[in-house]
Amino acid sequence: MKRALRTLIISDMFILSSFALISPIFAVFILNNIGQATVASVGMAVTIQLFTKAIFQIIVGKWADEEKGNCRELNAMIVGATLISLVPIGYIFCRSVIDVYVIQVLYGLGQALAYPTWRVLFNRYLNQDKAGYEFGVYDTMTSFGMASAAAIGAYFAQNYSFNVLFVIVSIMSFIGSLFLISIFKQETSCPVFLPVSIKLKFNKQTTVK
Repeated sequence: MKRALRTLIISDMFILSSFALISPIFAVFILNNIGQATVASVGMAVTIQLFTKAIFQIIVGKWADEEKGNCRELNAMIVGATLISLVPIGYIFCRSVIDVYVIQVLYGLGQALAYPTWRVLFNRYLNQDKAGYEFGVYDTMTSFGMASAAAIGAYFAQNYSFNVLFVIVSIMSFIGSLFLISIFKQETSCPVFLPVSIKLKFNKQTTVK
């Protein structure tokens, strides 16, 4: 298995597992903590997230395909993953249903940037002779992570607070985003626009000198 593929798997395990901490209890959070929220509000929040993702991921996919190589995919994936990691922090500051809807739009946009580009890179780094095995490793790791996280998330929400849980989710998701940055080391020709990339570019220039 290629190193870049392992990195993609580990990153997704962190991000998916972190959000599995809150997925089973997201409805409880809205109903108990957001003023004037109803069951319909929960459904609308999820609908807004999925519609945003569905619309923008087509645009992102088309934009990424316009340029050969992996540069656009890498940049979009990291920006999207970083945006996703900020979503739980946004929940902490939600006071109304409208606030939740706005955060759900950002969540859907982050998914639209990260998910299709992640899949493209996964397929490019995939060893076609061992595709079944490598897909199996990915599904197993993410499934175990999400299953464990679902139980842990419910425990934290019951015994501590949603805010503590959201901070944990954000940290875990951000760690998953950081793993993706290491792929830039293998894609040395990629122009990167994230602040964290400045160090990588500086190191390359220093090495040349």
